[in-house]
Amino acid sequence: MRGDKIRKMKKYFLFLRGLGFLLLSLFIISWGRDSLCEQESVNKIQFPDKSDPQSDITIWEKQFDNNGNADGAANIIQGTDGNFIIVGSTGPVRLKPDYNSDGLVIKISPEGEVIWKKQLGDKGTDMLSSGIVKGTNYLIAGCKGTTQKGRDVWILELDRDGNIVKEKTFGGNYNDGAAQIISTPDNGYLLIGQTKSSIFKKSDVWLIKLDENLDIVWSKIYDLGGESSGASIAPIGYENFIFIANTCTKNYGGLFQQGFATYIVIDRKGNILKKQTFNKGHKNKFTRIKPTSDGGAVIVGATSMKEKFPSEDIWILKLDKNADVEWANIYSSYGRYDGAFDIVQVSDGSYVVVAYSQVQQTPEMNFDNFCLMRLNHKGDILWTRMWGGPDNDDLLSIIPVGDKTFIAAGTKGSVSWPLNKVPGNADIYVIKLRIE
Repeated sequence: MRGDKIRKMKKYFLFLRGLGFLLLSLFIISWGRDSLCEQESVNKIQFPDKSDPQSDITIWEKQFDNNGNADGAANIIQGTDGNFIIVGSTGPVRLKPDYNSDGLVIKISPEGEVIWKKQLGDKGTDMLSSGIVKGTNYLIAGCKGTTQKGRDVWILELDRDGNIVKEKTFGGNYNDGAAQIISTPDNGYLLIGQTKSSIFKKSDVWLIKLDENLDIVWSKIYDLGGESSGASIAPIGYENFIFIANTCTKNYGGLFQQGFATYIVIDRKGNILKKQTFNKGHKNKFTRIKPTSDGGAVIVGATSMKEKFPSEDIWILKLDKNADVEWANIYSSYGRYDGAFDIVQVSDGSYVVVAYSQVQQTPEMNFDNFCLMRLNHKGDILWTRMWGGPDNDDLLSIIPVGDKTFIAAGTKGSVSWPLNKVPGNADIYVIKLRIE
């Protein structure tokens, strides 16, 4: 049985993956099915077995610990003042039935020095997964535990000093949560995530449209046929949006979870214009979608399409402005557990990708490495960098911050096995890079 599997559960895709027990079901869990959608041919590229470390491209790197807790970053954004906001979660270093986690927001300078830190939440599972800028303020989204049931969608507006300006929760009868928030051209916002009305019912993708006051304009639920969750959303074409989702079809929450990935194009009212499902192999998942300069989009994730299940490979798809696949690449690392978390496009049309690569098996099954990929405009590998260990190290978010300069955030030192040591004394990790 592969330690990769257990690892995968802890890929807490949205924030501190070490915290991920219920969390992964919250936003971006997925895995494959049986027959491939016919539309695209997949280009298989060999992923290198070895790679140089990151030292030649590092400007600085920092670790942040919150009072000895298990901490992790899901997202990093840059404010109008040039400083950065890290969005994530913090909680005890050991899982237990009454596990109590909080949202964590840290503001740092361009040099990586802490300006302020805010731990937010009450009793229960409170987690933050996404942030955007709203003038000089910040909007942060995630999930908040409730005393009556499980979790609600949670959105906070913070001022530049981290004080709460506004707080809202939205939810039904059981578990709901937001994976990502984005702004819309009408000064409103879109939230993508998951809703589950009962412990006896499956979860569905939930999309919520908010106005500038964070009041609901409309919401849509998308039933994809299994335990489904929305993972990410982006603009595409003219006034349309595209979101990605993952659906579990077998072994939900187990080591051999399976399922498929989907992208759906919608109009500004949430009506479906186009839908594409990827279900070849046992496990396919999408983690992030970003708009590209040509009006299209690029999606990153992982797949076992060309792998020995339950191992997986990094998977990247480029879509044109009509949401048709231009190219789809699988970066093969047979027998390993690799996947991509986030991507940014550079001005010349090339890409920088943050990923994970389990380059070594250990008795504890804890050996994700930080992985950085530099790709040309067609997705061919220009170079890779890998570093980290001995426990799980993952970069979940990357943004450009200047000419050839990037900043990425994630988690360092999380534990996925044995269970009595999960999630371990993980820290938030941030690195600033200069990439030619």
